[in-house]
Amino acid sequence: PHEGQQQQQQIESAIRHKLKSTGEIDRIHHSLHANLTECGWRNVIQDAAKEAIRRKGLQPITLDQLVAALTPVARATVPAEVKVKMVEHLKSQCFRGD
Repeated sequence: PHEGQQQQQQIESAIRHKLKSTGEIDRIHHSLHANLTECGWRNVIQDAAKEAIRRKGLQPITLDQLVAALTPVARATVPAEVKVKMVEHLKSQCFRGD
């Protein structure tokens, strides 16, 4: 990777380390889970999973195939307000003076 990519990786690593060491990553996961459940996103993904399995018919579906089918749907259907809320929370944690 070139210098810009290395710097970006170092920043991301430092952020991950800070979030883990403060326990904030667990709070973020809990909040994200609650927000996605509250807005019905989890139900959308469950329905998409059932549809992907149904489309396979009698052929077995692997976990990798299911993940490949669901990932684009999952990313595209996260409500904007949930994304904004999570980004704002991350920003507030990263720029806090701990």
